[in-house]
Amino acid sequence: MKIGFIFVLYKTPKSEIQRLKKEVKLLGLKDYEVYFIDNTYNNIGYSGGVNIGIKKGLKDNVDIFIVCNPDISFKLHPWGVGGLEASRNFDVWGFSMKQDNKIYYGGEIDKWRMSGGLISIKPTTKFAPVDFPSGSLMFIKRKVIESIGLWDESYFLYYDEVDYCVRAKKAGFKVGIDSKQLYEHFEVSKYNPDKEFYLFKSRLKFLAKYGTTKQKIREIIRIPKTIYEEIIKRPFYLNFFSLNVSSLLNKVLHFFLFILLIRYFKPEEYAIYTLAWTHIGLLSPLLDFGTTSYGLVYLTNQKNNKFSTLFSFRVILSILTFVLTLGLAIAFKYPPKTLSAIAFTSIAIFANMLSGSLLIFSSIANKSYIVSVVSMIFQIILVVTLSFSIIFTKNLSNVFLFTFLLYGLYGLFNYFYLKLQKINLNFKFEPSSWFTIAKKSIIFLLISLLAGFYSKVDVLLLNFLKGPREVGLYSAGYRFLDALMFMVVAYNVSSMPVFSRLFQEKKKIIFMSKLKKDFILLITLGGGAALAINLLAPFFLPLILKGEYLSSIKVLRVIIFALPLILLTSISLNGLYAINKAKYVIYIFTFQLIYNLSLNYLLIPIYGFIASAWITLTGEALNTILTFIIFKKFTNENFS
Repeated sequence: MKIGFIFVLYKTPKSEIQRLKKEVKLLGLKDYEVYFIDNTYNNIGYSGGVNIGIKKGLKDNVDIFIVCNPDISFKLHPWGVGGLEASRNFDVWGFSMKQDNKIYYGGEIDKWRMSGGLISIKPTTKFAPVDFPSGSLMFIKRKVIESIGLWDESYFLYYDEVDYCVRAKKAGFKVGIDSKQLYEHFEVSKYNPDKEFYLFKSRLKFLAKYGTTKQKIREIIRIPKTIYEEIIKRPFYLNFFSLNVSSLLNKVLHFFLFILLIRYFKPEEYAIYTLAWTHIGLLSPLLDFGTTSYGLVYLTNQKNNKFSTLFSFRVILSILTFVLTLGLAIAFKYPPKTLSAIAFTSIAIFANMLSGSLLIFSSIANKSYIVSVVSMIFQIILVVTLSFSIIFTKNLSNVFLFTFLLYGLYGLFNYFYLKLQKINLNFKFEPSSWFTIAKKSIIFLLISLLAGFYSKVDVLLLNFLKGPREVGLYSAGYRFLDALMFMVVAYNVSSMPVFSRLFQEKKKIIFMSKLKKDFILLITLGGGAALAINLLAPFFLPLILKGEYLSSIKVLRVIIFALPLILLTSISLNGLYAINKAKYVIYIFTFQLIYNLSLNYLLIPIYGFIASAWITLTGEALNTILTFIIFKKFTNENFS
């Protein structure tokens, strides 16, 4: 009896091929052939590769075909001739499979949804009938192939073995497993970012092919639930899109608030609102001190005691940031109204420290969507309250008073929510541990400070060189770009832990694949949004920006094209963080700060706020080019 092993390869290392040859030889079979079908470049799918091997085996008069994944091992139980005993009971069969430290005994088809799943309950007999054995190791008699033909190549990946077993059963053949024989499946495919897509697509094809009318109708009815189930299988997309939804709602709400502000207050008054938040943002990187990036990169597998130390450090930083922010406001000699606005708004420092801590904790657990829900509820309450205050009191001071009260409540909520997660948030005075964190996160702090300074220097220079009116007009146009920056935040929070994990595990192919897919996603979202807004701005913006604010349209039509550039820069920045080359980001942002500071200082007195718009756009273009050049240079080197 001649045996034919069919291994379908995809980017399989030569060392693995040699291992498989050795393990097959050690089985002690007398008459066998081994067919290695390399699918790396032929793009015909797993079933197509199997069929090539079957055709070769038929020519070589093979009696039993063994379809194998290359990521299996026979070392656990070298079955030899004993593995063929099942041929007396079955025409198609498999073995017990060890995968992720769990043993599975073939698979069964869920008659409710026509979906295939592995069986973890051990059968009571050695030879047990099943709906299908795992496709990672499947024995097929020659007579089955001669009767029902080859595998269905319309399945690119997954469900192809399930389909073949259904066809075999319909033709009267017996399908089962030998539960006493065991092999190990490493399941390299679980790192395939497209796995869930192919599983979903193939399952629907299987349902369409074999499902009854009743089963198909039932599947249509449960589409919303199916979509939800598919999304939660993909933590990156779940977190990315949930954060996008939350940030989008946040931006929409604050955009509505922005419209009310420019309707009820003059540019000079709106400038106070802008300057207050700009000033708070100046030292916000000090509040974080790079601890968010540190947590996402270095605490991916850490326990709560490490998080507690990080939290205590963030408390100290928030107090320091609060004191320095007020001190800097006094040093800048702002007018009393602006100084008062900054004082009330400073409560956001503590609230953001607590919400940021929740973001770190939930992101480590791949549950960033929790932050999304909390943030959405708070932003709705905040904007509704401030809107009523603007409409009914028409007093800017009341806006800042309500801001103070609501941000205080928001901070308390985040604190008590973290306590509910049974995290130890007791303050720990651990200077040595803080110093360790600071050493690793200082680079993220410098990056954040530089990024914050270069993005805010235009507003500060406009205020000192041209006055509050120019600040109000420029900020009104810039506000539209800011409204879309939620995409950048959501992308960074969702992708940074993924890039870091892939780099640590040295999964270069998946790492680069994610980069390419992210590039297409972000250029489509960012570029499409920027182009649409630029073209439609002259038609819809006069409905929003009236009176003196009409000149802000010119700012928007220029600065909106910074959006796709910022998104693309985020890809290479996350890549540089992951491969531990963050210091080069400092060089880039230092250059950017000098570029923005010098050109704004020279050109604002001549061209006013429109100069700041063009300087921002060209600066972001330089950022994108420089970061991609540097990232490309170091990628291959750091994956070696």
